[in-house]
Amino acid sequence: MHFHLPKPLHGWRAFAGEVGIIVIGVLIALGAEQVVGSVHQATQARDAREAVRRELEFNLARLSSRADIRSCVDRRLAEIQALLDGVGESGAIKTPGWIGRPQLWTMQTARWDASSRAGEAALLSRGELGAYGLMYGWMADLGTEMGTEQGDWAHLRELEHLRRLTPQAVIDLNAVVQDARYRAWRVNLETGQLLDEARVLHLARLKNDFPASRSVCLPMSTPREVALRQSAFAVGEP
Repeated sequence: MHFHLPKPLHGWRAFAGEVGIIVIGVLIALGAEQVVGSVHQATQARDAREAVRRELEFNLARLSSRADIRSCVDRRLAEIQALLDGVGESGAIKTPGWIGRPQLWTMQTARWDASSRAGEAALLSRGELGAYGLMYGWMADLGTEMGTEQGDWAHLRELEHLRRLTPQAVIDLNAVVQDARYRAWRVNLETGQLLDEARVLHLARLKNDFPASRSVCLPMSTPREVALRQSAFAVGEP
């Protein structure tokens, strides 16, 4: 039995040409789809990059405000240390009117988190992804250090209410001063590393629009009610 293939209406050559046109059309459509997908991914990567960079710049502006009071923090800790070192046998001290505290700055991560969850951060180059991830890691560590630091300063503010210190109280407060000094050193170290990295990445140096407290810069002789009136916060200072 012999099978005869039906001949194309206009011959095999014309049929091959028609198939070729169809194949080329499909390839063009697939190529166009790939181009559209690439453009869309490039747009997503650009938007993610801009969002992350703006968030980092916002955080760096806050850290610059912290760097501005570095000398105040160091001086206040030195003053408290001198007070503790000067406690005599009677335990009597000159009660400070004000101790203050370095401000706690919260590092924002919402844009980085959203970009990571959406898979947009993965569209960035490996170098960018590593650099931004490193900066966010440092900022997370800074947030932890500054949070712990607030507890140290809460203990140091006890001095505003004391007229006399027992030997054990002097020992305990000395330990708190040393811990606060270490936290301040970590904050200064990592802030410096972040600012150096920001220059490498050409991040903009923004002004911090949020009112920064200079609580720790006020003299220890400042009466508490006067210091509270100068607070940058509507709720005052703790």
